[in-house]
Amino acid sequence: MDFKLLNSIIIEYLADLPINKYKTNFQGTLMLANYHLSRLEGCKSIKASKFAIKMKYKDEIFGSIYGQTPTSNKAIAKKITKDKLATELALKEAGINTSNSIGFELNQYEEAKKFIKETKGKYVFKPSNLNGGRGITLNVGSGNFDQAWKFAESATKERNKEFHLIIQEFIPGVETRFLVIEKKFNSAILRVPANVIGNGKNTVKELIDNKNIQRKLNPHLKVLPIKVDLRLLNNLENENLSLDSIPDNNQVVYLHKSSNISLGGDSYEISHLVNDSMIETAESAVKAIPGLNTAGVDIIYRSLNDTNPYVLEINPDANLRMHHYPYKGTPKEPVFDLIDAMLAEYKANNNIN
Repeated sequence: MDFKLLNSIIIEYLADLPINKYKTNFQGTLMLANYHLSRLEGCKSIKASKFAIKMKYKDEIFGSIYGQTPTSNKAIAKKITKDKLATELALKEAGINTSNSIGFELNQYEEAKKFIKETKGKYVFKPSNLNGGRGITLNVGSGNFDQAWKFAESATKERNKEFHLIIQEFIPGVETRFLVIEKKFNSAILRVPANVIGNGKNTVKELIDNKNIQRKLNPHLKVLPIKVDLRLLNNLENENLSLDSIPDNNQVVYLHKSSNISLGGDSYEISHLVNDSMIETAESAVKAIPGLNTAGVDIIYRSLNDTNPYVLEINPDANLRMHHYPYKGTPKEPVFDLIDAMLAEYKANNNIN
């Protein structure tokens, strides 16, 4: 993450935006889907399980949603996107800029350490079978290899998973989640690492408490507060700060390095800031995966004018609800748009006006 660029985007475009307030509080994608289907003529939803609904139009099923995933995403797409190396290969074959990654198992510690030492580059350590930012370390080199490896190993054990580590080249820039709904760009969320912005008066701890009060007003963020833990304290210490420090006015203090909402990060809707090349890249990335129609595409760019961005990940189970309830910026309605698109395709395939 290029924090200098991120700071400039936040201060120039986002800091003065009002914090969004919401009248609705739909708990999850399925509740949003049920609500929208109830408003569509001839449509209704049927509960298929605790995590799934079937969607009907005049007693005919036109699709289903399981968790965050629509039936328009096929099994082959899920299989490919679950494998980081397979995803990179598909993107490269389609001529899309993406990262270079290598996979390592638990017994390949020495091989991985030798690889980092000999290449002398900077990398991202990422457990391939975890989510929510667990076990990820950015900007890894020989100096912090052991720490990053142990962190990934510990996170994997905590989730009772086998150790499968992806070592990915570190690409500088700012990362943004581009949401593509049925192969068309829908919205872009800038996920900013957990942070507070100084006012020259309050301590870091007071700013965190105030930020968490704000997050409680957001239907998506209220259950994802900024937690003061050892990792956060270590990050502050690395910046020569503590909970008692008083940041200057407009000083952005990052409490985590990973841009993950579950760690207390912020979500800014920035569809109005991204350029056409980024949008085309996101759409092309989805089209490059057989059987994929709806997904979150994580793209990294070196400026808002970057016309050659890189795709870092493709997530067919992207959190659609996040885009309905951004911290700041104009909310979008991807769940509604997804249902509308699936219904329109069903009607077109069946010659229904």
